[in-house]
Amino acid sequence: MNRAVVLTCVALLAACTPTWKPSTLVDPRAVAQAMDDPWDVDAAPFDPSTVPQFDAPSKLRPCCAFGQDLKVELGDVPVPLVKVKNVFAPADLGKHHYGAGSLGGEHNGLVYTCRGGFIDIAHVRDNADRALYIILQIARALPNGVTIDMPEEGTTRRIVVAPLPAKLLARHGRWHIAAALAAHANHQLSNWHEIITWYGFESTPGMSERMSAFSPEDIYSNTLGTKLAAGIVIHKEMRSRDEYDAAMQAWMREALRRLGAVSKDHARAAMASVDGKWWDSKKRVPEFTLVTRRVTDISFPTSPWLVPDAPHECDDQPPPLPLSLPERLGTHKISDLVTLRFEFDKWTPEHFPVPAKKGDAVTAADFPTILDAVHEEGVRELGPSFNKPD
Repeated sequence: MNRAVVLTCVALLAACTPTWKPSTLVDPRAVAQAMDDPWDVDAAPFDPSTVPQFDAPSKLRPCCAFGQDLKVELGDVPVPLVKVKNVFAPADLGKHHYGAGSLGGEHNGLVYTCRGGFIDIAHVRDNADRALYIILQIARALPNGVTIDMPEEGTTRRIVVAPLPAKLLARHGRWHIAAALAAHANHQLSNWHEIITWYGFESTPGMSERMSAFSPEDIYSNTLGTKLAAGIVIHKEMRSRDEYDAAMQAWMREALRRLGAVSKDHARAAMASVDGKWWDSKKRVPEFTLVTRRVTDISFPTSPWLVPDAPHECDDQPPPLPLSLPERLGTHKISDLVTLRFEFDKWTPEHFPVPAKKGDAVTAADFPTILDAVHEEGVRELGPSFNKPD
C-alpha cells in the first residue's frame, strides 16, 4: 500500500473516532450517588471553620389545630366572630425564614396532598430548621463525639453523639453521617414535643396544646421536614442563611408538587369529608376532643392518612408515599451512636408514666412505656379507633 493511501486511511479513522471531552454539565454528586459512593468524599483535609454557623431555633411556629374554620374559646367563654381557616394551597404559603417562630410572616397552614395526606407546613419548616442546625453541629465535630444542648422546651434537651467507630467516616462520608445522626435526633425531639403537649405542656401559658398532640398529620409532616433538610445539606445548599431559606422554599414547593398537592377548594372539601370522624367542627379551640383521631405510632415507615373521598385531582396520581429516616449506618445502629436526654426542671406534668419530678430524666428508651400509656388514655378518652383513619 502506498504512503498516500495509508495517510488517507489514518485520517479517515481519526475522523470517525469519538473524541471524549469533559462535560461541565456532569454533576459529580450524581455520578457518586450512582456508584453508591458518599458524595462528600474528598482528599482535602476538612476545615471545621467552613461549616456555616446558625443559631439554634428557639421558637416553634404556631402550628395548626386539625380542622378548618375553627371556632375559639377562652376558658369556657366562646370568642365570637373568630374562625381559624387553616387549610390552604401551596401558592398561599409565604417564603421560608430560618427559625422564624411566630414572627416570620410565612402564612403557614394545612395543605392536602394526594400521596401524603394533610401536611402541616409549620411542622415541616420547624423540623427542617432544627434538623439543619443539628446536622451542622455534628458535621463540625466528626469523627469526634459532641454534646448539643438544645433550647429548653418543657424540659432541658440534650443530644449526645458518640465518637465514630474506626473507618465509618471514610466509608459513609461526613455529611451523610451527620444527616443520618441528626435525623434520628430530630425525630426523637419531635416525638418528645408530641408527648409533652399530650401531658399538658403549653408553649404559650394558658393555651392548651393537647388538642393537637399526635394530630393525624404531625409525624408525617415532621419526617418530611427532616428529610428536606438532609437533602439540602447533602447538596450543599446551606452555605448561608439566605441560601438555605431559598433552598428550603424551593425544596418544599417541589416536595408538595411531588406529593400531589391539591387546590385550596379541594383541600377544604377533603377536610370537610372527615368532619365528625377525624375532627369535630362542633368543638372549639382548644377543646381536647376537637381532634378525635391521633397517630401515636412513631416507627418507620410512617404512612400518610388519606381521606376516603379523594379529590378528583388525585385520580391519576401515583400511590401514597410512606417516609422513613435511616436507622443504621452500615452495621451500626444509629441509636447506639446518638442518644437524647430530657430532664424535667421548671415544668413537671401532673401525671406521667415514668418518674417526672424536677431532676428526673427521660430518654428514648422510655418512649415505648410512655406511648403505651398515651394509647390507653386515647382509647379511654377518644374511643377504641382513635389511632386509626378508618
